[in-house]
Amino acid sequence: MEVGLRFHPTDHELVAYYLRNKADMGNQFQCAFVSDCPEFYGEKEPWVIWNMYGGYNVEDGELLFLFTKRNKINPTSTRFDRKVGSGTWSGQYSKEIFAENGAAGKPVIGIKREFRYEGGCHSDQNNAWLMQEYELPEDDVTVLCTLKKNPRKPPPPPSTARKNNVKKTKRKLDNVVVQDHQLRKKPKAREVKREEIYEAQGSSSVDHQAGSSCNVLPYHHEQEDYRPEFVVPGDLGDTVYISVDELLTPTPGDPVHECCCCPSESKKFQDQFF
Repeated sequence: MEVGLRFHPTDHELVAYYLRNKADMGNQFQCAFVSDCPEFYGEKEPWVIWNMYGGYNVEDGELLFLFTKRNKINPTSTRFDRKVGSGTWSGQYSKEIFAENGAAGKPVIGIKREFRYEGGCHSDQNNAWLMQEYELPEDDVTVLCTLKKNPRKPPPPPSTARKNNVKKTKRKLDNVVVQDHQLRKKPKAREVKREEIYEAQGSSSVDHQAGSSCNVLPYHHEQEDYRPEFVVPGDLGDTVYISVDELLTPTPGDPVHECCCCPSESKKFQDQFF
């Protein structure tokens, strides 16, 4: 565009020429001043669309012109879904556009609706964006939209918005770190309690086993020199005490005596039973 020229079409020109040709010709109709924006009603925020389609080159108060298509809420509904990003386009009012520059009594060639951005996750962006939607009476799918900043409540500069997003992200990370630290503390406390319970149970079981072993066993396993005695009833009712040494000592003529004639070998033979 030449220096000093501006693209300032009237409502009648937008509907009668630009939107009419786009609806009739489809993608064959291309205009340098009106871009195709299929994701206008979608997941992208208004300021993202503004930057994607050259809004940073638009002077303050100027409009960004876009072609797009609307989607109905459901196939049988007459209402359209106007969600955008995390918010929605909230309608303010509408008016009819007449033929021959709005002369009274002429047929209606289009409808113009105005909206503002609301309900987004960024409070400083709510009500900061304004949108106009032009539609044809016989074609309610293809529309021409204009996007601009609200002069009464302009959106924050990119640097400020970026700083706010960084602060919010930092707060979220701090909360995550605090919660993670608290969650990490709790299992340790439970583990300490569990270890104390195990130690208490282990000590009691050891004491119990130690006490029971002292009551059951008449000697300690490290007492090597102890040799228990066996009580054998005698033939005449007398009690005879026989030690293990006597019981296991081989007698002459015994095969064991022949194999263990050496005292040291006999001692090894006896020790294998203890």
